[in-house]
Amino acid sequence: MIVFSPPIALPRSGEERRRFLRSADAFQSSAVSASTDASWTDAEVEATRRFLDDSGIRVGEFSAFHFGFDHQDAAERNAAQEHYARQLRHGAMLGAHCVGFSTYGDRGKPEMWSEATWERCIEAVARLVEQAERAGVDAAAHPHAMAPLRSVERYREMLDRIASPRLKALIDIVNLTWPQRVFDTTALVNEVFDELGGDIVALHAKDVTISGGSGVSAAKGMGVIHVDEAVPGTGFMDFDAIVRRLDALDHDVTVHVEHFGYEDTLAGQLHIRRVAEKAGVAVR
Repeated sequence: MIVFSPPIALPRSGEERRRFLRSADAFQSSAVSASTDASWTDAEVEATRRFLDDSGIRVGEFSAFHFGFDHQDAAERNAAQEHYARQLRHGAMLGAHCVGFSTYGDRGKPEMWSEATWERCIEAVARLVEQAERAGVDAAAHPHAMAPLRSVERYREMLDRIASPRLKALIDIVNLTWPQRVFDTTALVNEVFDELGGDIVALHAKDVTISGGSGVSAAKGMGVIHVDEAVPGTGFMDFDAIVRRLDALDHDVTVHVEHFGYEDTLAGQLHIRRVAEKAGVAVR
């Protein structure tokens, strides 16, 4: 089933808890996407779990990405592993649906797509999955076109090489949308689900737009092509195909409308609800 998991910061004080419940009610959600930083103690996490249980709310996606995951510097890689070890521990304590991680090796440099960076990525994922198995929680990999995990093929290779039931996909279809795919997102959606559907446990829901050429202003850098994320319902992403393919899976997938302000997040989630209702697909 599709489970909406909007981004709402976990509360620590009484007033924060009241605001948290108001936000969850506005999103009509029984799950949230959240994370903890290094200042959170295990005791605070345990108290928050009790509050969430008493409120009938669970943690869906638990994600706070670290840019050192597959860095060339071993110290950065180790720092990322320590970060994710804490995320896995806290995610398990909170009963999270999954703990997300992302690969950002050499982002913006030619090396980001090199085989050497990819092999570092695979090694880092293997280390992370060992920790996920010990913690008893799923680790879900998040992609990006400007990262080692840049395609469905790379996803498939990673999942095949690290054969663990705790390694899953936190899919973001817009992040896999190269310019040539923008006007045929239906084919891309189907490719993603044909190859990865059984491993998808979470989805970042965004729309996609494209612009460029002489219409691009100097303020935008006079780029040849811009492929940009957008609020669901305002671009070319085939959400009907997405909700139908999600509904065909035999497990829950959390859906997180990300990167937008409060009103746009509400609007994007409402758009997906309407698409799902028209398709006869249940959401919660």
